[in-house]
Amino acid sequence: MKLSKEALSGWVELSGMPKFTTTLIPFLLGAVLAWIDAGGCEFNAPVFIISLLVVLLLTEFCFVLNACAVYADLKQKGVDFHVEGASTLHSTVVSGRFNALVKGTPSVKQAVTGAYACMLAALPLGVLLQFYFKTGILTLPLGILGAFIAYSYSRGLRLSYHGLGEMALTLGVGWLTVFSGYYVLVHQVSWLPTIVALPWTIDVFKLKLMRNIPDYDCDLLINRRNLTIRLGKDITTRLYLPLTICSWLAFVPLLFLNVPYIGFLLLVIPVFFTARGLKKFDLENEEELSATIRNAFTGMILIPVALIGIFILKIVF
Repeated sequence: MKLSKEALSGWVELSGMPKFTTTLIPFLLGAVLAWIDAGGCEFNAPVFIISLLVVLLLTEFCFVLNACAVYADLKQKGVDFHVEGASTLHSTVVSGRFNALVKGTPSVKQAVTGAYACMLAALPLGVLLQFYFKTGILTLPLGILGAFIAYSYSRGLRLSYHGLGEMALTLGVGWLTVFSGYYVLVHQVSWLPTIVALPWTIDVFKLKLMRNIPDYDCDLLINRRNLTIRLGKDITTRLYLPLTICSWLAFVPLLFLNVPYIGFLLLVIPVFFTARGLKKFDLENEEELSATIRNAFTGMILIPVALIGIFILKIVF
């Protein structure tokens, strides 16, 4: 029983549960947009719950597989991990904290097997959605695209090793989650989820670049040539301002979507946190860098939260 609890605890640690908000909340935004676009008709709760479970499983598949891939590459390079040590190579953002793998609870093989099991479990649910609930011909292709991005990020095409990982995650987390949440509930293609998701999508790309900075040495060691490695730390940090401004400007189309202007007050919250990262900070100061990334993550995840609030207000008013 003790071993079982340790394995469960290790799996939760490896999964990086707080990061699940990056897929579940935007999916919820897409569902809210679908409900509004359908004129507030009866909400299909079974479809929503099953599709949300699919998103959860594919997110687990992506995060665990990526952590295992990076850990295996570092071990191959001869990195000596210390479970309670001060090494920064096992406690970085991208790695997902390797303590569980170091202790073998779960082992790399068990973790990878569990990741693939999550992906396989999502497949029959996708079939159920498309053919039983008749959610539309694009349902399975959208799910397969999500699984392909999750797999190819660190395995197969290894997009994150060739400077394409940031774009892949921007597509998968930034756009696909919102669009899928919309599509499975209204069964039709629309520009609405893409337009609404634009500020979120831009911020996802920006944060991914920033979160690569603490992992710079780790990624360099395993030859993970992501965009941050290719651009360098200095240029990457300089992109924070223009990308933040682009994200703010992407809120402008909301003015033409007949939403109540009072709802724009909700945008003050994510703007506040993203603006806190605009001040100059020392790249060598881990505390300042960590605070900037924390604020950037908070601001990013609050964007779909604020957008959900805005469109709920549209229903109310």
